[in-house]
Amino acid sequence: MIFYFILSLFLIAVLVVIALQHLNTNRIVDIQLEQHKMMFPSQVRGARIVYVRGIYRSHPSKRNWRLVAIVLDVLAAIGLVTAIVMHYQDVFSADLMTSPFGLRLAEMLAASNNEIQNIFLFGGMALALISRMIWFYLTQWLFQLLEKADHDHDSDATDLYWTPKHLLKRQYQLRISLQGILMVGAIFLALTGAFNWLPVASEMASQTRLPRTVSSSSASTASSSSEVTNESATSSSWTQNTDTTYPIDAMKTAPLAPASELASLTDADRAALFFTAYWTLNGLQQSEVADYANSTSETYSYHLVPGSSSKLIVFSEFIPSVNQTDYMFYALIDGEQVAFYNMYQSKTPITSLASQYSLTVAGTTLRPTMPEIRDSDMNMRQLIGAFKSDKSFDQTKKGLHQGADIPL
Repeated sequence: MIFYFILSLFLIAVLVVIALQHLNTNRIVDIQLEQHKMMFPSQVRGARIVYVRGIYRSHPSKRNWRLVAIVLDVLAAIGLVTAIVMHYQDVFSADLMTSPFGLRLAEMLAASNNEIQNIFLFGGMALALISRMIWFYLTQWLFQLLEKADHDHDSDATDLYWTPKHLLKRQYQLRISLQGILMVGAIFLALTGAFNWLPVASEMASQTRLPRTVSSSSASTASSSSEVTNESATSSSWTQNTDTTYPIDAMKTAPLAPASELASLTDADRAALFFTAYWTLNGLQQSEVADYANSTSETYSYHLVPGSSSKLIVFSEFIPSVNQTDYMFYALIDGEQVAFYNMYQSKTPITSLASQYSLTVAGTTLRPTMPEIRDSDMNMRQLIGAFKSDKSFDQTKKGLHQGADIPL
């Protein structure tokens, strides 16, 4: 929220200065129209713009600097837009994610996404700062030249290019103010990239792919976001953070359950815990998770992986209406810790989890080459403390089906 507040202030300041510039220009045009009664306001504005362009043409060095500033502004805008698009949108379409090639390519880009994003953001803002300094110089130069021209020719409103002294000074001040605000904005965005202030995707509108219908009173709430895709919400590099408005905070601060409770968990218990934690990362309450697990339009399943020493559980959803199975994510257990890894709603049947999802297997050691879903590295005892005692947990456990085993 702080980011949006500061950004809103910045945008408001820019709009206010632009509005004041427009009003100042209108006052200059009104004064000119008192003498040039046969001209239209647009003609006066056009003539004065042509006059300024003529000044730049008669000073080649200043014209070249102006061209450089414009090019830098365009490049800075491209860098900023690219960084924002990389931060908030999926890199791939769902169709690409369904192929093994697409998955591997996604893994490589997911790992380097933040680095590439920061390169575009820092590079763009650096160019913007250089451009601002050039515009500062050109604005001051043009003001001094216009001031001198008005003074030397002792002009008044009979000269179409004359500007009242106080309005010319106001024009200069507003232009300098605009460049100053843009410079502050460029510095702020550069710091935003450096300190990771950009809100993550979960702080935008709901981005999870929810079931099309659910069989409880919360169905009306869920339906509004039923068509939003799961890929972006679970991406390993731009998923949920620990914003206080999300249930993830309660999960992350839950007390650790006794080790004996962890040891007594069944496969179904672990699957229900992981399924609940996965949706909690997507901003859902535990009661909502139970509704989704018991959806009448989709069937959620967990799959064990023989040969993984009970360290892997794969989760999928089956959509009867189109006879389609999508693989959502898999959980990798390491001692008391568990982490989730995106499967990008892949529709490709799994003949070898390790080869299709780049898992390195060395004896009993399993090591994914792709990064885990952000915030998903958790202590299972904490998940027990957060979810197992809630009545919704049993409903979630009941709704999940154990699917066929998946080969390692």
